[in-house]
Amino acid sequence: MTFGGFLYWRALVPTHEGDWQLLQERLPEASLHQTEDADVYIKLRGIRDFRYGEDGSIAETRYLENVYYPQDVNRVWLGLSHFAEPGMAHAFLSFEFPQGNLVVSIEARLRPDQSYNPLLGLVRQYPRMLVWGTEADIIGLRTHARGERVLLYPLKLTPEQAQGLLVALAMETANLAQTPEFYNTLTDNCATGLLKFEPNYRWYTSLIDYRVLLPGYIDGLLLERGWIDGEEPLEVLRQKAEARVVALDPASDYFSVALRRGWQD
Repeated sequence: MTFGGFLYWRALVPTHEGDWQLLQERLPEASLHQTEDADVYIKLRGIRDFRYGEDGSIAETRYLENVYYPQDVNRVWLGLSHFAEPGMAHAFLSFEFPQGNLVVSIEARLRPDQSYNPLLGLVRQYPRMLVWGTEADIIGLRTHARGERVLLYPLKLTPEQAQGLLVALAMETANLAQTPEFYNTLTDNCATGLLKFEPNYRWYTSLIDYRVLLPGYIDGLLLERGWIDGEEPLEVLRQKAEARVVALDPASDYFSVALRRGWQD
């Protein structure tokens, strides 16, 4: 890179202004509140609940808003959607509530004429955003419209850790709405954006672990760290985690249950 190129790169500023791809058009809004009894709750607006055609086209656009109480989280699930081999996958989380599951996905926000390129993700080309959505949308898009291999793992978190993770991601959503930041393929991608909430995580250690750079292998790292709830070898856990729901409509009330069928056998 020339000195002039370096100055140009340093001068780039992330922004929410302008046009975006339809899947990322709306920036979610999150705010934290307290009841009179000092219970914390989260208001979320812009929860994506799209439906898709068999060819991957968007058939229906819909956004929801809801209130979530962190203490109601039953379990947190790690999702890995494999879109290429080896190790090319997108990581996301699903928070299990009595009223349904809430997914959060850390993504590079794309303009209408852009496609994601990991090299461009190193040089300040994409703002970072958190997409909140239903499992019918976020997971259904990948299992049905895109035909990707999706794995879902239950995470071994204490109630306090699960609640703290939800609150931290909601706060980050609120902060990003006010102060845009760039996505970074190495230091702030879909996987490191989740790992950074672990107390012992250091961003520079991710640069020497291929399992963070290639999120398709991050389940092995989290199993080593005791985050994934399971005693079997990794390959056995991967078989249990695999979602086999292609024949089931994502809009079905049974979709979220079916996604986890391997853990019930």
